[in-house]
Formats: sequence, structure tokens, C-alpha cells
Amino acid sequence: MSVTALSLPVVAVALSLIAGWLAASLLAVGWLQLVDRRPELDPTAVSVFALPWVVSLAMLLASVLPGDPHTGTVLVCHCLDSMPGWSHLCPVHPERAWPLLVPAIVVLGALLPARLRAVRQLLRLPRGTGGAWPEVVPLPEPVAVLHGWWRPTLVVDQGLWSALDDTEQQAVLAHERAHLDRHDPLMVVVLRAMLVLAPPRLANRVVRRWLDGAERRADTAAAHTIGDPTVVAMTLVRCARLGARQAALSLGWTAGSLESRVQHLLDLPDAAAPARPDVRRSHLVALGVSLLVSLAAVPWLHHQLEHLLNLSL
Repeated sequence: MSVTALSLPVVAVALSLIAGWLAASLLAVGWLQLVDRRPELDPTAVSVFALPWVVSLAMLLASVLPGDPHTGTVLVCHCLDSMPGWSHLCPVHPERAWPLLVPAIVVLGALLPARLRAVRQLLRLPRGTGGAWPEVVPLPEPVAVLHGWWRPTLVVDQGLWSALDDTEQQAVLAHERAHLDRHDPLMVVVLRAMLVLAPPRLANRVVRRWLDGAERRADTAAAHTIGDPTVVAMTLVRCARLGARQAALSLGWTAGSLESRVQHLLDLPDAAAPARPDVRRSHLVALGVSLLVSLAAVPWLHHQLEHLLNLSL
């Protein structure tokens, strides 16, 4: 295969990546703005971060599947029938995309390394062992965190755990069980995977804000289980006085903002709602519909994409 024949796959991947990056960036900025205005934004709003992958897939297919609906040629080479002389994106004549090869390589060099690093970080995340719960061990810091995303284990510093009385320990355990009931350990990995296309700093901000909300929702569920939100709030303050540290981008009793969590508990109504998962079947249906719509629009998107690319050359 000649170098010019490789132009189309390189250009297609670059277009797909930049489309997903733009969509993820815009959605992340918009979501963060909404969270700033409405701290208790419905957590299911994180489902929208699957849409950049739909956009990226649609752009990839639009780049490699030829067609011009205006001339009645769909999934057929139209290089000679539609705007002869243009730089077409056509698998039959992949070399016609060569004028776009250099810009595509620049885009890949700018965007691909960060995406690959994010994927490597995801692959290194511990799955968990599902061992003794809680696992009380001596740790360098007084923390209590969920270890693992598939079979998570609650790992608690021995000094911190022994300093708590039975009621306080029950509050911690109720909080962590709420995380498990909501599938939060798995959800944080899914969210990070959906945000691979976004700029890393922006992705970390989104994950951090979601984690803050997840801790408040687990506190709400713990208050519902214990029957008194002030007990959960007092346990949080007690742990803070014992030197409990916040865990960065992790789930657990010592994660999130202490002030925000305590204030949230003190403001809770008498009837606190039990925990519910963030992602539901209706969201998967909506995602499937958006995917079908984007696939149906591929021929028209291909034609408009060629117009845009040739106008920019």
C-alpha cells in the first residue's frame, strides 16, 4: 500500500478524534456550569458524556463511507460524479485524501498522546478483590476508601477505625454500602472512560465534581439508614478531627469536601431518599436512539464534510 493510500485512514481517525474532543469539551464546560448553578443537579446528567463517542463514531464512518445523497449515490464512489477535482474521502480512491494528510498528522500529534495516557491509567485501575469488608489495616494516613471498581473492598486505617465508636462505625459502613448500592465504584470508571476524549484537566474537574455529589448522595443514604443525619455529620467532623485526609479522585468516607457534606446533611429534610444508580435503562435507550440517528445521517454528513474540507484547502 502506497503512502498516499494511507491518507484516508489517517485523516478519518484525525477527524473522528477532533470531533469527539470538541463535543466532549463543550459538554464538560456546560455540565460544570450547570453544577455550579445547581449543586444537586440530577446525577444522571453524566450520561450525556457518552454522546461525544457517538459523535466521534459518526464522524469516523462519515469519513470512510462514500456517498452524495444529492446525486443519488450512497455508499458508492462518487469521485467522478460529484465535484470532480475535489479532495474526496473515498475508500475506492483513498489517495484523493492526501492533501489533508499533513493537517491530520498534526491533529493526531496534538490530541492522541493524552488520550492514550488516559486509557493506560484506566487499564491500571485495580479491579478489587472483594475481600473482608471492611479491611482494617495500618495505613500511612487516616483514610477510609473503596479499593477496586469491580469487586470493591472498604479499606480503613486501623488507627482511624479503632478511634470510632460503634455508632460512628455504622455510619461509615452505611455510607459505603450506599456507594455499592448505587454502583459508584463502577460508575466512576465508566465516567472516566467516557471522558477520555475530553482535555485531561477538564475531565478531572468533571470527575471531581461528580465525586463530590456522589459523596453527598451516599451521606443522604447513610442518614436514611441510621435515621439521623446529625449522627452522620458528627461522624464526619469527628474523623476530620482525627486527621482524616481527603482521597484524590477516589470514593470513600474521607473523600469529598467536608464543609459541603456536613452542610448538606444539616439541610436534609426529615425523609431522606434512599440511594439510586446514576445510569438507568432509559438513558441506554436514549443513547441507542441517538446512535441510530447519527448513523442514518452519515451520508449527508459525508457530503457536507467534503464541502467543508475543500473550502478550507
